[in-house]
Amino acid sequence: MDKLLNQISSSEVSLQISLIFGLGFLLIIIKNWLIQFLTGITKNTKNEFDDIILESVSRPFSYLIITISLLLIFDTLNSYYNYIESFMASNFFYSVFLVLLALSLVKFLDKYYENKLFLKKLSKQDDPVVVEQTYEITIRVSKIVIIVITLLILMQEFGLSISGLLAFGGVGGLVVGLAAKDLLSNFFGGLMIYFDRPFKVGEFIKSPDRNIEGIVESIGWRLTVVRTFSKNVLYIPNSAFSNIIVENATRMTNRRFNEVIGVRYEDIDNIPNIVIEVRSFLESHSDIDQTIKPIVYFTSFEASSCDIIVYAFTNTKDWRQFLEVKEGILFKIADIISSNNSAIAFPTTTIDWEKKLSS
Repeated sequence: MDKLLNQISSSEVSLQISLIFGLGFLLIIIKNWLIQFLTGITKNTKNEFDDIILESVSRPFSYLIITISLLLIFDTLNSYYNYIESFMASNFFYSVFLVLLALSLVKFLDKYYENKLFLKKLSKQDDPVVVEQTYEITIRVSKIVIIVITLLILMQEFGLSISGLLAFGGVGGLVVGLAAKDLLSNFFGGLMIYFDRPFKVGEFIKSPDRNIEGIVESIGWRLTVVRTFSKNVLYIPNSAFSNIIVENATRMTNRRFNEVIGVRYEDIDNIPNIVIEVRSFLESHSDIDQTIKPIVYFTSFEASSCDIIVYAFTNTKDWRQFLEVKEGILFKIADIISSNNSAIAFPTTTIDWEKKLSS
């Protein structure tokens, strides 16, 4: 230790080391002033993205100045006293810069997730829980990728062969992929749900391909939980949604009123007036969507009735309100039929007694 101190205290070496220290100290002061100046500017902007960038690079930049200063000092001493014969300062400079760059990127990702900027510009159809889960796992995977790439570059920089490691990783990845095929399938199924957005938490879905019908309670990376109307819980692997048709009833624009009303054959002369009155009633109904013109027509002769189709769309999407509107319309149609001295048909059988007796 005393020998090293004596070597450093020599006039020429101490002058160079002092210059390096002074330059490093000056650079840190300039860096701090520049960061403070830019922070004052970014605080006046509405975008928080630039604040995160400054906060992410501030400390690693200080580490970079200090580390490079120390490396320059060691390189100066090594050039005079030859501690390490093959010491290459440029390789260490590059390695330190690479490590600090990776540190800045990781810190930026952490700050970005911590501030949750991705939740500030969501549409009405976006589920905040799903979006946050997606960003969380994406950021974790990104951090792992950054760390792995940095380690591989450092290994190559210091002369270590990475070809064998990459070959081993390829074989290992294949084995893991085969072993975790279902898990990966569910994971990518969760990604499909996030990017395609066929449904979100709180929406009512059903599938004609599977016995799935209920309200979505949660969407995970492996399972989607659906609560049925019987209050049972369905745990559905996300991969299942890649192969089935899903109907999202919550996103309907209107509910449909679609009924076939049968009138007796003996009242066939009254059907034109019944059709006109029902059509007029629906066209003036405040709960019926008038942008889609209601359809009321006499359509067919059936075994026991003359059928009239009544087809319209309500303004409401709520199930209970729709039932109230439907109930009122059905009562009114019954009143219209009754006021025209007619009756709703029901299945009947007619026996012709005169012909039977005469035979």
